[in-house]
Amino acid sequence: MAEKNERRDPARTMTLLWRTPGEPGRGRRPGLTADAVVAAGIELADEAGLAELSMRRVAERLGVGTMSLYTYVQNKADLVAAMRDQVVGEVAVPDPAGPWRDELTGYARGLWTLMHRHPWLLGTPIAHELAGPNETVRMDAVLAIGAAAGLSEPDMLGVYLLVDAYVRGLAWISVDTQQASARSGMSEVEWWADKEALVNAYVTPARFPAMTAVAASGAFALDGFEFGLARVLDGIAAHLDSL
Repeated sequence: MAEKNERRDPARTMTLLWRTPGEPGRGRRPGLTADAVVAAGIELADEAGLAELSMRRVAERLGVGTMSLYTYVQNKADLVAAMRDQVVGEVAVPDPAGPWRDELTGYARGLWTLMHRHPWLLGTPIAHELAGPNETVRMDAVLAIGAAAGLSEPDMLGVYLLVDAYVRGLAWISVDTQQASARSGMSEVEWWADKEALVNAYVTPARFPAMTAVAASGAFALDGFEFGLARVLDGIAAHLDSL
């Protein structure tokens, strides 16, 4: 998410993410805060996506000069990091003392809903990114669920990554489908129905019997989230039983 030649001071990143007091900055405007800047960024990203997000547009939304923002947010990359952590706070924190399967199910569903409410989340970077308080609290809770279930530390992390990767991967497909439908004005079912004759000329039952059988059943119209989540959790349960 960093712009070309954009540099980031990790200390300033953490100050923003955790809202710790930073050095007094010149040019601070009465009524303008880091929270207000982050909230404006979220609004813009929800409306138009990350590609249209810029410091200039955030400043326009707030009715201030662009340079005023840099007292609170050092650059767009930090703004996006703070936006991500802010919206992650919308997901309920799972309870390590509760039944592990119920808690992970609720957490996964919360992530699924979040990624559809804020589709731009799927385009934010993960590697080499410092975590804020909301992400840290939720990761710690999921790891603690694994610990309470009797998992080793590597397996605790494995469960966290498995659930996150499953939700993120399927959400990417689901969100992409929704956005394509919005652009074309056709639902996924309508789009494929319009192409049915063309596709059937190439994808025949004789050559692709399994695919055509699944298509004929109407299964491609389903999102499959709950089925896949249950199988992920079944796998974790089987692993726990083997310990």
